[in-house]
Amino acid sequence: MKKKPDFINDNLWKLLLKLSVPSILGMMVISINGLVDIFYTSYFIGTEAFTGISMLFPLMLVVTSVTVFVAAGSASVLSRAIGANQMGIQRKIIPNMMALSLIGAVIVTIPGIIFSKEIVSVLGISGKLFTYALEYYQIYILGALFSIYGLSANGLIRAEGKIGQAMRFTLVSVVLNLLLTPIFIGIFNMGVAGAAWSSITAMFIYSLLTALYFIRGKATFHTGRFRIKLEYKILKNVLSIGFSAFSMQLSNLFRQFLLFRLVVLYGTLESIAFFNAAFRLFTFLAIPLLGLYQSMQPVIGINYGANKPHRCLKGVSIYRLAGMVLGTAMIIPILLFPETIINIMLPNKELNEAEIFNVRMIMGILLVIPISSSSIILFQSIGEAKLATMLPVGRQLFLFVPIILLLTKYFGIEGIYYGLALENVLYALVLWIISRKILQRIALRAGL
Repeated sequence: MKKKPDFINDNLWKLLLKLSVPSILGMMVISINGLVDIFYTSYFIGTEAFTGISMLFPLMLVVTSVTVFVAAGSASVLSRAIGANQMGIQRKIIPNMMALSLIGAVIVTIPGIIFSKEIVSVLGISGKLFTYALEYYQIYILGALFSIYGLSANGLIRAEGKIGQAMRFTLVSVVLNLLLTPIFIGIFNMGVAGAAWSSITAMFIYSLLTALYFIRGKATFHTGRFRIKLEYKILKNVLSIGFSAFSMQLSNLFRQFLLFRLVVLYGTLESIAFFNAAFRLFTFLAIPLLGLYQSMQPVIGINYGANKPHRCLKGVSIYRLAGMVLGTAMIIPILLFPETIINIMLPNKELNEAEIFNVRMIMGILLVIPISSSSIILFQSIGEAKLATMLPVGRQLFLFVPIILLLTKYFGIEGIYYGLALENVLYALVLWIISRKILQRIALRAGL
């Protein structure tokens, strides 16, 4: 029988490897899934379809924000309940998560259906770009429930430490999407709508698998009855942590909306397509780093709940070092072969010197993500909801907005790349200073 991770006693490096490898692979699978639709639309339909769907990224963050709201709060409460052996709280997690998922899906889906044209028009695109984006969005929003519930339920599986199992469910979904998308687009001639229907089908199967996992009693924690119910005993705690994660995503939604509007304002069709390709590439590479830090959450949360501060301190240091090593390894191919890699999304695209410099600069941001991501996960894991809420919001208002507006005013679309790099470095510096003080406070309490 395979030995379960012992979060309280196992060597932290061994825990990192045991948890992070399947988590990173799982997030890589999710990354590939995010590229499936735009990859196939680029090859089967054309650059305009690729660009139109890619411009929907800020709107897709609405569903992501609700998902993170439900998933982060539920996972944080669960990991601490496991660490403190609070069985009563463990039994309330799933019914509460399902109720919040349903409420969130209703809030997102109904306005998305009724006001789809008005919502897509906010992006500032027109012509064929608007037509492709609208066609995709009108189908995509119908599957919001499967995305919110499926990813939230999968987050609980990761929070109990079974990251390999979570990855296997994700892998099934992605393989299904990879197989169905070219069939729907190419054989059934469904166009960009086919890509959206393929994603919904895959997420439905994903949700079904996670539901069966809990119904059949496969979880290691006390799940209670599989039902939909708001559990008021834990709701406040779930909402508190969830709101911090939601605020981070909501501020990110505002960030991406402004960013994409500026791209449309200052760019041509060609430069907009290049930005979307570079941005998608960056997102593809950043998600495995987020997978690494998802595996950090149960390590820090469970040890903090079990009153093991020394392991919390060491765990943060280990995860930061691992993130920097992983980030360095991922950007090396981009630095060496930028045009070859961009051509995966934009076939036959020849990059000029400015574009090569910009894509390399954007990829360099991966080296500071370990500081910022590990800090936010630390705050969430130990219940510092206010810090985890205020910092991401403050980032957008006091760093991103003034920097990006100023640099685009003077450098046009080039200023977007300069602004993204500068703002990420400054944000990581601020979080490093604050997290250092938090870690020192934990050390003082433990007498370390």
